[in-house]
Amino acid sequence: MKVKVYRGTEEIGGTCIELTASNGKILWIDLGTPLDTKNPNVDYARNKLDALLISHPHKDHVGLMEMVGKNVPIYIGELSLDLINATKIFIGEAPLDGDFKLIKPWNEFIIADTFKVKTFLTDHSTPESFSFLIEVDGKRVMYSGDFRATGRKKMLYDILIKKPPENIDLLFLEGTMVERENHKYATEESVEQAIYDVIRNQDNISFVISSAQNVDRLVSVLRACKRTNKYLVIDIYTAFILDMVRKQSKSIPVIEWEEIKVYEHPSQLKKIINDKSFDEFRERISKQRIGDAVFNSPSKYVYFVRCPNEKLIEKLRDNGTINIIYSQWDGYLKKEHQQYFTDTINKLKDESGISFQIIHTSGHATVPDLIKFAKAIDSKKLVPIHTAYPEKFKIAFEKEGFENIVLWEDGKEYEV
Repeated sequence: MKVKVYRGTEEIGGTCIELTASNGKILWIDLGTPLDTKNPNVDYARNKLDALLISHPHKDHVGLMEMVGKNVPIYIGELSLDLINATKIFIGEAPLDGDFKLIKPWNEFIIADTFKVKTFLTDHSTPESFSFLIEVDGKRVMYSGDFRATGRKKMLYDILIKKPPENIDLLFLEGTMVERENHKYATEESVEQAIYDVIRNQDNISFVISSAQNVDRLVSVLRACKRTNKYLVIDIYTAFILDMVRKQSKSIPVIEWEEIKVYEHPSQLKKIINDKSFDEFRERISKQRIGDAVFNSPSKYVYFVRCPNEKLIEKLRDNGTINIIYSQWDGYLKKEHQQYFTDTINKLKDESGISFQIIHTSGHATVPDLIKFAKAIDSKKLVPIHTAYPEKFKIAFEKEGFENIVLWEDGKEYEV
């Protein structure tokens, strides 16, 4: 078997790995949009392949997926596909059109009559994320995907550690958290508690800034709201995401819950207003809409948003201090990883009458948890992936007794 990493040996995001079997069949694992702008070249995404296997729906793993064309089979989780299409609906794009093969956790299947794949559900900051065990040409390759051991699905990490796959020849292990800290809030439970401490005595509105698809984080905020008798306000897009995830897990909240209200964002409502398939959904939203109630008693409400509504903030300033809780990677507040909300949040956080706090825990495993994972897998060879610091990764692991760490280069072909 030949193996090539198109991207990922020296950067976080843009991940794409190629496995070529002795019969010539080619499988790619993930095809993401690069987060790093230093190397914008993605011409490799047009190369020949027989199938694409997707670990999870974050853009840095699926963003270039459509470049493979409509005839290449794409193996992806049903929920992951739903979440990608949900985003497309609300940004006014057509749903994905392609040869999609839906995969499930803990399943085994054959790709291109060549690659035997087993899926492992992981704990990550999206509702559906997989690790893969791939067997071909008598070799066993483990791809960790993105994962952590500190979220609301942390038992998945424990399950894999207690009963890991055996006889692994090559492990691709993510290393996002090398040189990143996660000390202040190590778990989702600690995030929940910190948000609770902020909102329990609020005298005005609070905004929690996070991704609608980080359902673990939304649940943390909702639990804090329930403990403080606050209403959680979400937008239409977030309400739709919850419906998608609810199909997989009945414990996921829905808009009918007593503590949830919906803000009918005009631009979002416009995307579904003339679509009959959304008739029932629109009716449910209408019953749960917040309307103008927030202006009567703003201290009762916590908004879960991607970017705070500046007009709403201005209207409520006279009611007291407004809490802005930033609850995602702080790199998005820097120019090199600029997002559409970056300037707004940076402007608001320094204004008077605003209490700004960062309360976040990563969706990725810390170095100690990575080491524990690698010891359990016990692979013959371990290649760091999805990390900006492969050399520091290697040093940290070798201090723990690992002698199997190999640093690869993007675009170079290796024999396994």
